[in-house]
Amino acid sequence: MSAAKTRPKLLVIDDGDRYVELFHALLRDYDYATRCELPGPCWECPHREGCTLTHAHDWAEVEQTLARHDDVDAVLLDVRFDLPESRLLPMEGDPRARQGLAILERLRQKKRALPVVLMTSERELGQGHAAPLAADEHLTLAGDDAFDARALGLLVERLLARRVRASDDAGFVFGASMARLRRDAEVLARTSLPMLILGETGTGKSALAERVIHPASRRSGRFVAVDLGALPASLAAAELFGSARGAFSGAVDRPGRFEEADGGTLFLDELGNLPLDAQGLLLLALQDGRVTRLGENRARRVDVKLVAATNADLSARVRDGSFRADLFARLNPASRLVMPPLRERRDDVLPLAQAMVTRRFAAEGSDRALLLAYARAAGLVRVESARLAIDADDATRGAITFVLAKASLAALRVHAWPGNVRELELLIGNAALLSLADALAAAEEGRRPPLPHVVPLSTRLVRELLDGGWPDASTTSVDSPTRDSKHAPEHTQLRDLARALEKELFARLFEETGGDFEAMAARLLRGDPATNARRVRTRFNQLGLSARRAKR
Repeated sequence: MSAAKTRPKLLVIDDGDRYVELFHALLRDYDYATRCELPGPCWECPHREGCTLTHAHDWAEVEQTLARHDDVDAVLLDVRFDLPESRLLPMEGDPRARQGLAILERLRQKKRALPVVLMTSERELGQGHAAPLAADEHLTLAGDDAFDARALGLLVERLLARRVRASDDAGFVFGASMARLRRDAEVLARTSLPMLILGETGTGKSALAERVIHPASRRSGRFVAVDLGALPASLAAAELFGSARGAFSGAVDRPGRFEEADGGTLFLDELGNLPLDAQGLLLLALQDGRVTRLGENRARRVDVKLVAATNADLSARVRDGSFRADLFARLNPASRLVMPPLRERRDDVLPLAQAMVTRRFAAEGSDRALLLAYARAAGLVRVESARLAIDADDATRGAITFVLAKASLAALRVHAWPGNVRELELLIGNAALLSLADALAAAEEGRRPPLPHVVPLSTRLVRELLDGGWPDASTTSVDSPTRDSKHAPEHTQLRDLARALEKELFARLFEETGGDFEAMAARLLRGDPATNARRVRTRFNQLGLSARRAKR
């Protein structure tokens, strides 16, 4: 069974029944905030014809309704109120003709983020009064005969999508260059269409799916992610669609990821790696809304919002026969989104880095424990979060501010970012953690007192991290390092070959020294091994090597 979807709740503010009956009769995809205690939707209520408590008639009743219903999603507000003056809010001019504007002002003071649709005719609200309402988006109704329920529904949906976007982006940063992509993502998220996200590795495709598309879909089910690049081809179908005991060697009764995501969103990363047999099953699932576990004959209905992502050229895969043309046609191009590489959105580097620092230290774990340890060393009573700024004067109480020098920001903005947003996140995270650890150690050893609320990010450290470069996917793995340079993989660029050889050298030295970075530093660099150990460890990580895997 599909998980129930949450219905948006609307509050109608009108002096009479001018619009209420229309909304209840024609906009049936919504619930309504009401003072009526009877259960069920208003249009199913046996007393609906005589019920006068289905909406708020004046500001006093608006306050009472909002106090009882704190889950109102949007407001439909009339402009003209033909009520006794004692029930009207005072305002300049005729309070009856434009009472809705006075109520709107009070609403903004009480519920600043609550979306509002103003309902009026051109006779009641001339163009001279429309300008201040541009931010709220008002709807013009010429009368009951001209009422367009579909147009009003679309306007409400757009306002709700905007509200979901503002509250649920969860640190996903859209720049000015991505305004169209943001709008398309939110619109497509509310539809039943499958979505395809294209873009280079590290551009944030999975983050877009989880932090933006899934919340904007307003689905109550789970967000389930599957990395098809990490699945053996022989297990892909069973992983997605489930299996019955005996379907293949070692098979047990288990649901697939489609069933787990029922009522929610299923994200398939690296779609180009899906084998042809599983592609056919995926196409059937999209067409019929049903899945059949391997080894069974019974089809199970599922309601899933499918979002797929790839950095592969699927059209080329279609031409060479490794990707089904009918599946490609179902995913492309109407519901396709293209994530731009970071080198094309350089103005977003700072806001991205700021969001990354805040998110990095928000979750409980060793990083946050280090932040709180520094706060105690600095004598701070209460620290709630971490933030990034380019000026120490921007430091605020209740937060540790990592200060990025303007020269460092300039260097970040001109960097090529071959690893895109993922590379920036690793660099900023490493810079913040290393700077924080160094500042804490200096404070504990008495070498340097901690700065209240401020941790500078060393310009030299940022430069070292940038110069380290981003590991190339073609380099060898630490799990099976190449011992002889004559077996090094072929490369089209000399720098790729140099990086592969450097990675091989680091892996070999790590093994020979038993993972002692000071010993590695002594063999690689002149100077104090203790000072150079940090640089060696940083470069070790940049090359994609894992100390844990290497020791194992």
